[in-house]
Amino acid sequence: MIKSLNTALLEDHTRWLLWWPVGMAAGILFYFQLLTEPSLTLVLLCAGLVLACIAGVRIFYKDHRLLTETAGLFWVYALVSLIVGFTVAKVRTELLGTPLLKEAIRSLEITGTLIDIEHPDLKKPDKRRITIDQVQYESGVPSTILPTKVRLNTAALKLDAEPGDQIRCRVSLLPLSPPVSLQGYNFQRQAYFAGIGAVGRVQSCQTLSKKPKTKLYQGRYKLTQALRKHLPGPTGEIAAALITGDRSGIPKDIRQHFTDAGIAHILAISGLHVTLVAGILFFLIRRGLGLVPYLAENYGIKKWAAVAAIAATGLYLAISGYGFPAQRAFMMTTLVMVGILYDRNPLSMRSLAIAATVILSLYPKSIVSVSFQLSFAAVTGLVAVYEGGYQPLKDWMVRQSTQRWIRRPLGYGFGIVLTTLVATVATTPFVVYTFNRFTLQAILGNLVAIPLTSLWIMPLGVLSVLSLSVGGSDTLFWLWGLGIHWLCQSAEWIAALPGAAIPVATPHPGFLMLTTVGGLWLCLWQKRWRWLGLVPLIASIGFLFFDHHPHIYLAGDGSVMAYRFNRTLYVSSEKRGAFYFEQWARELGGLEVKPWPGSNILLTPDILLMNDPYHQRLKDIQQICRNHDQAFILSNGYIWRQCQRFVPSQHIIDRRSLIENSTQFIYLTSKGPSFVCLRGRLGKRPWYIAR
Repeated sequence: MIKSLNTALLEDHTRWLLWWPVGMAAGILFYFQLLTEPSLTLVLLCAGLVLACIAGVRIFYKDHRLLTETAGLFWVYALVSLIVGFTVAKVRTELLGTPLLKEAIRSLEITGTLIDIEHPDLKKPDKRRITIDQVQYESGVPSTILPTKVRLNTAALKLDAEPGDQIRCRVSLLPLSPPVSLQGYNFQRQAYFAGIGAVGRVQSCQTLSKKPKTKLYQGRYKLTQALRKHLPGPTGEIAAALITGDRSGIPKDIRQHFTDAGIAHILAISGLHVTLVAGILFFLIRRGLGLVPYLAENYGIKKWAAVAAIAATGLYLAISGYGFPAQRAFMMTTLVMVGILYDRNPLSMRSLAIAATVILSLYPKSIVSVSFQLSFAAVTGLVAVYEGGYQPLKDWMVRQSTQRWIRRPLGYGFGIVLTTLVATVATTPFVVYTFNRFTLQAILGNLVAIPLTSLWIMPLGVLSVLSLSVGGSDTLFWLWGLGIHWLCQSAEWIAALPGAAIPVATPHPGFLMLTTVGGLWLCLWQKRWRWLGLVPLIASIGFLFFDHHPHIYLAGDGSVMAYRFNRTLYVSSEKRGAFYFEQWARELGGLEVKPWPGSNILLTPDILLMNDPYHQRLKDIQQICRNHDQAFILSNGYIWRQCQRFVPSQHIIDRRSLIENSTQFIYLTSKGPSFVCLRGRLGKRPWYIAR
């Protein structure tokens, strides 16, 4: 078997390079899973030792051909990529060194530069979330222990400042919030790598000085207003989202329709939009220059068009606000155009591997970003399919000149359908795992939305924006708005179909791991042994039926307790701790949330839940403790003094212990209750600060 594996590796040695970013990603993920922070010196020494060993191997094998004749070198190569990824993540963390707030501050005056304004709730346009950088604190506060970048909620406070302005605010600051579940969104780590050290609320705010607006900012603002003027209403808001990235004005119901139809990615500028803009401009410039015979015969107009496409997508990136997904898409599009400049195959796995390597080297945290996962999963699947299927499809389309007028439209239509199917299948595991939602109509929604966006909306959008240089064409804008209207109508219709948004419980992490490994094995290898990737893909289905979620949840601030039973999540209070049980219910597959009956519940002979002990008499609490002296008593209040004489201290979990030890989860097994503390799972890392 080992001999067969070595033979297969040697036959596919040209694909070894593609596994470099995979090894880097594995090393970065291993770094993030550690419970304690590794020593930087030790990491650098290990990395240096491995690289020295590799250099020695290269010296030993002086003939380069011998390197490809030794299959064992692949495993050395994989080990090096893993260590490089681990080292990159560690070095990035050390260089960042974001200062974090450790204790809450109720009232404090700060001064800084406003760098971002968000609108998290479209129903309340005055409610904003702002990010302030280069924060300076009032005199008397030791700034060395305070963060230099904070994110604040303004509630309904009026704010006339814009990004770039200097502002002074009186704020209350809080430490970063830890996750609320074992597989929940890790805001602490996300904020740490974004440089944010605290969150809070603005009590009052005033603008100190207005920053002179750059030509780019003014141009982006004027372009957004021009789009809204020519296309009033929701149509103009979606047009602004597609061109300038401003999604603040899109109505909430339209957003929900796009989400339920599985086409929410259309509203966020990403690889699809950047690629379409580059392709449209490349086509227009190349065909336009081809109309001049002298240029077409004597110059490489194809390469001129590639350079112009790079410049145009760079401008599109700047106008759209430099969103992170758009940055990755621009990088990949640039690699494609550079391939055209050097007469190489622009759509290749090697270009994709280079793009992934660059991104992971600059932003190692992106490996845990869902936008990174979705974009690279889709593109990897598409390139793998078209590597073997593009040329046969092209040959079929041009095989007989008398049938080209029939075959070409059929071929393009089949390509669009195949692209949609592959991208949807490739991204479904990540969507299910991250968003707890499976959309049966995702394929149908994308079959309608992607061709409409690719062939109608984006081409007319580019032409309409170009027409603004001469005042704007009413005809082009009308046609563009008509396409956007059709897109909204189709999203609303598809979202209303049965099964448009099926809630799904968060699968076991093994599900995502096996689907990723199996998918990569299928896509990155080319020989017949690639079909072994189906084994982990099939095995991953078993994790969908594995119940790994806790039975009892205890909020870290002691505000709420919950237990699940018969597809229902029973909570101790519907008013307090709403954020906690909303997240728990979503991760459990959208369970119905109900208040539990009564004040005290003996869930099992080992577990007693006490709700709101403040209103219970001391004698009642003592009686409960005597009756259940061997049981674990869980309370969302303070009961330590009342129970410690009757129950062992390790059997009491009340609000005091929850605040000290963070959120806790309990699994009910045949051997009794099993307790898991969130703080123990998080470990001691630079981005974890217990509140």
